[in-house]
Amino acid sequence: MNSLSKKSLLLVSTLAATSLFVWGNYSQTAGRSYHKAVTKIAGSGNYTIYHHVSKKGPSGGFTSTKYFKHADIQSKRLLATHQGKYWQIIVDGRTVGWVNQHFFACDKIAVAKKVSLVQDASSFNTRDAISFATDSQGTSVDTSKIKVSKAKINTSSAGTTTVNYQYGKAKASVNVTVRADKDEGIARADQTPKNGPKAVATWKGSSKSSSRNWNARHHFTSETRSNTFRASDLTLKTELFQPRFISLDYNKAADRMGQVGVIPEGISVKNNQLTVSVFSSSSDQRGHLVTYEMGHLNKYRVQNLQNLGWPTFKNYAAHIRVSPYIKLGHGQSIGATNKYIYVMANDNKVKNASASEEILQVRKSDMQINKLWSFRISNGGSPRYIHNATFANDHTMYCLFHNGGNNRYEYWKVTRNGDTWTPVEVGATQSNFISNGSPVQGFAYDARHDQFYLGFNDYLFRIAKNGNYRGSTHLHVKREIEGVSVSGKKLYVEFAQRGELTVGNTK
Repeated sequence: MNSLSKKSLLLVSTLAATSLFVWGNYSQTAGRSYHKAVTKIAGSGNYTIYHHVSKKGPSGGFTSTKYFKHADIQSKRLLATHQGKYWQIIVDGRTVGWVNQHFFACDKIAVAKKVSLVQDASSFNTRDAISFATDSQGTSVDTSKIKVSKAKINTSSAGTTTVNYQYGKAKASVNVTVRADKDEGIARADQTPKNGPKAVATWKGSSKSSSRNWNARHHFTSETRSNTFRASDLTLKTELFQPRFISLDYNKAADRMGQVGVIPEGISVKNNQLTVSVFSSSSDQRGHLVTYEMGHLNKYRVQNLQNLGWPTFKNYAAHIRVSPYIKLGHGQSIGATNKYIYVMANDNKVKNASASEEILQVRKSDMQINKLWSFRISNGGSPRYIHNATFANDHTMYCLFHNGGNNRYEYWKVTRNGDTWTPVEVGATQSNFISNGSPVQGFAYDARHDQFYLGFNDYLFRIAKNGNYRGSTHLHVKREIEGVSVSGKKLYVEFAQRGELTVGNTK
């Protein structure tokens, strides 16, 4: 190969290597523009956000990062100045301004403080305990790139293993304990099933979108009026229309760590705070938890964060908290207490298996994983792989198991004492409820009436804790229920396409 050819090849190689970014001339300041928006993780400090940046440094300070510490933060531009490196941040999908790189949590790995596992014949993926990891610039990195001293923990025998995590200069560790009681989780399904309703059929094919503006006919524009869904014994009214986007984009324009939504899977309402698990794809096992402080948000205006006036956007962003990109499983089994959000991170593709399942305790304060446990339910030697669960408090979880072979639903109370989770069957119903295979899409416990709510597509069933059938409601909206929650006297039901929270009274 001649010298000219070598130079041509070198030029082509150089262009190819830099295709993901370009160097720009911003007032003669070296900069980098990313082809895809990267996800940034906020640190603990407060920093000024600026309108402009030149080679001398930033100018035009107009707000503080204190409003956006728990938002989804992305960026596509980095500028190096005499006063340090500055990133143009995109907050909840809206371009805001420039901030010093020191604002971000650089060279950090955040992991659970404790991991406690039930002893069984399975294994634990140690990367499930990670909330996030960042590089030297505070950019989130995929958990698959993090070095771990032990990728899997065999849970067949008791003991404690210290797992070390590392990415560049970032380091973290956690003690993973397999609990000593090898019989933990083994119980008896000994409740006599109560007679339930004759199974009914739901629709076939796709569900509808909202019948007003959120549809192809109206170009998926924001809703301007509340919906009211009435049945003979229940009236549900719109409590909150959720934003279409809480990130720059949900497709190929951003890395997956920052793609928030747009598919809701589960909800919990506590103290007027709505928490929703959202995913970019219904097949994902990782996603985000988003908490809305509803008392600070207008149920219509919050739909389009990008078009809000600046003072309103700043206020709304301060009252919407987004978790890092974490393991959520199917995300349909969540609950909330005063300090924590709980997630039972199951795999909804598993019909039944002897594998244990994970419970995540997520801090509301920073939306990161605090503790992680695993648990199991086994009827003697017959496993009960749980697809739906709800949390009554910090120590009590109710689980729903569909015993398809016996056309039965079982209700289990699982109580935590320290790190041990003990199951007891509290009831059973002899019915499939739905005849054409539609899965449960919402499960909640109503403490005032000591009953469960089960949601399938647009059906709701009320079942006493012991399994007695109390009634059903068909809402006739042909929109999928994507989560049910009870708080006090109120029943909250989330509908898909778009994410819409409705509220009625329990009965």
